[in-house]
Amino acid sequence: MKLDKFLLAQNMAFLIAVPPDSNLAKLLTFCLATKIRANMSGVDLIKITSELMEKPEDITYWTQEVMGLDLDYSSEEWKSLGEMGITNTAEFMAKVWEELENLEL
Repeated sequence: MKLDKFLLAQNMAFLIAVPPDSNLAKLLTFCLATKIRANMSGVDLIKITSELMEKPEDITYWTQEVMGLDLDYSSEEWKSLGEMGITNTAEFMAKVWEELENLEL
């Protein structure tokens, strides 16, 4: 299997394994709702997403940054952000890490 097809299969398996009502699923749904400018590279996106891994307590600032990547705040982005239901950033991200560790892949 070609590497790009394997990578797709691996990512699809990961997404299938994520419980749909979990904080992890809500975070991934938010990511899927966002759009980027055409001139952003994969390296740029990895840098931005790595920032959240390094400072999970900054998720509220991170979501605003990601929503603004295309210089437009869409209703889909606002909806998915609201559905995350973040009232306590530390608790939300602690639950994300717990769910990630418990995935059966």
